[in-house]
Amino acid sequence: MKRFFCFCLVILLLLSFCSCGESVNMGVLTEYQKGDFEAELRINSGGKEHLCSLTKSGGRFFLRAAEHSEFTFVLDENGASVISGGVEIPLGNGSALLLYGVYALFTAPVAGTWKIEKACPGGVSLYICEGGGITLYIDACSHLPLKIISGGIEADVLSFKVK
Repeated sequence: MKRFFCFCLVILLLLSFCSCGESVNMGVLTEYQKGDFEAELRINSGGKEHLCSLTKSGGRFFLRAAEHSEFTFVLDENGASVISGGVEIPLGNGSALLLYGVYALFTAPVAGTWKIEKACPGGVSLYICEGGGITLYIDACSHLPLKIISGGIEADVLSFKVK
């Protein structure tokens, strides 16, 4: 009887340890969006590839493309503008579509229905999050973005540093 009781206890303990899973949600996985950061990106849009640096500071995004380093594009909830030679010029909505796409990549909504799946392609543990037309690939350990896809724009995050 004692052996049977010990056997049942061991089975229950094993089941309880196996059922303890990591609980993640979009609030936890997109925590990086709340603070300031610096990132190096490879952005692919319409078959064209751009190497860019992106800095988020004080709620504004500053995007500088490697091939147009004399210009810094500024993005926030009010729109887009370009800075060159210390002068900031607002951009019209039509000319800033790619910029709005980049802005949307790093302001993914936490609310809504998200399909979160854990995967290990090539031995890298990551979360694949899909929802609202956005796909985020987030490192499972650091919870930092690795790749973001939305509306025909794809951004590979080459480096990411939280400020």
